Amino acid sequence: MGREIQLGGSQYSIGRLSAMQQLHVSRRVAPIVPALIPVFLSMRGSATFGENLEGLADALQPLADGLAGLKDEDAEYVVGTCLSAVQRQQPTGWARVWALEQKRLMFEDMDMGVILPLVVQVIVANLGPFIQGLLTSQASSPDLATPAG
Repeated sequence: MGREIQLGGSQYSIGRLSAMQQLHVSRRVAPIVPALIPVFLSMRGSATFGENLEGLADALQPLADGLAGLKDEDAEYVVGTCLSAVQRQQPTGWARVWALEQKRLMFEDMDMGVILPLVVQVIVANLGPFIQGLLTSQASSPDLATPAG
């Protein structure tokens, strides 16, 4: 079971994507990684993401803008694949929120106000170390624009 969050009155568990899913999601979100960096930085170490609506709106705007720039197929792949790693607590146990094969939500009450934060959570949980590595390598690399000597 992954990290649990409360969102929209329901409890969700953020799970792991397979290595191949991580690869394909990262390929598709690569053009929007610069827009996702502020989201990643704002969520790092935040256990209450999704409870602060103002902060949530600010954090989700870069993702929404980035997804808007993707081809429909790529945006659908990213959202569907990310949601396939999410489960929702039910009285009888945990249930997946996305049927990967049918490409559909399993809960009618889920809207973009719940879907986008879940997608962000999955991206940060699964690609966060990769994004962190990019930030660290950029911060520690020498300035290529500075001429030698």
